[in-house]
Amino acid sequence: MDIREVDPGDTETLRRHWEIGKAAYDASRPYDFTMPWETFRLASAIRRHDLEVVLLGAFVDGVMWGAARLDLRLLDNTHAALCSYHVHPDRQRRGIGRALAQASFDLAIGRGRRLMVTEAYAPVDDASPGLLFAEALGFRTALVDGMKVVDLPATEHLWEELEAKAAPEHSDYRIVTWRDGVPDELVPGYCRLSELFNEQAPMGELELQAERWDVARVRSREQRNRATGRVDQCAGAVAPDGTLVGVTEVGVDVHAPHWGFQSGTIVAPEHRGHRLGLAVKVANHRRLREHFPECRVLVTGNADVNAPMNAVNEALGYREVERCIEMQRAL
Repeated sequence: MDIREVDPGDTETLRRHWEIGKAAYDASRPYDFTMPWETFRLASAIRRHDLEVVLLGAFVDGVMWGAARLDLRLLDNTHAALCSYHVHPDRQRRGIGRALAQASFDLAIGRGRRLMVTEAYAPVDDASPGLLFAEALGFRTALVDGMKVVDLPATEHLWEELEAKAAPEHSDYRIVTWRDGVPDELVPGYCRLSELFNEQAPMGELELQAERWDVARVRSREQRNRATGRVDQCAGAVAPDGTLVGVTEVGVDVHAPHWGFQSGTIVAPEHRGHRLGLAVKVANHRRLREHFPECRVLVTGNADVNAPMNAVNEALGYREVERCIEMQRAL
């Protein structure tokens, strides 16, 4: 077996790397939420100032059967490496995954990292081969997220009543929406909220630190999104002094516009208690239906212990379909 880095410029090998990940997910997960090939290809060609991405392939007799990815953050959390491992269903349980993992550990140590972080997906009430594999490698559970989906057309009838109930609680705030780029006047608040995620969102035992955000990082991500075909639909809550104090974001990929990923939703601690989380999510769902009518399903993940956000998602009609177990391993 030969483990080597995959050159993003080698389209044929890069495509095989993507295909292995898709095949592994298709065989084990209830929905197809794999990044489209065209997006993966375009993203792999971009050199980033905030992240180094290393792709590893496991080759047997010249054919790649295992694929791994390491994300090495460069602006924050430089002690950790985020990793993922996939083995094609036709070649599992032959030592390919373990060999890939060991190669990734060695590479991370060589980059000065001391912690590996990964995610394993499993049914709501059962283990999975991926979870058992991670445990066998020495990874330990740090946080459990419920992965949820919502059918937007089927739940649209709920929004008017939810808006009416929430409106009296936040009459001093403005709810605004935008696509593709954060308005200039809202960027300072957006950066603060982005840095609050790792501080305020439930992190369990994950040994991750707050991220560092500034205007350059925001604009760089937006430029990268435009280059790869991702559109961010966002909604925010603006306080009376004009500061952005709450935000929610959904990413829609133009190469797979039928589904979107509901990423972070956060409200600054001093502005909680006004049902702003619900307000921004309902507003964003409305804009999604208006601007992306072909987007029918959203997927999101929430820590099991995050009762307020789980309540919001339940009211909006999200239902849990699997678990994402966030795990870590000291090097």
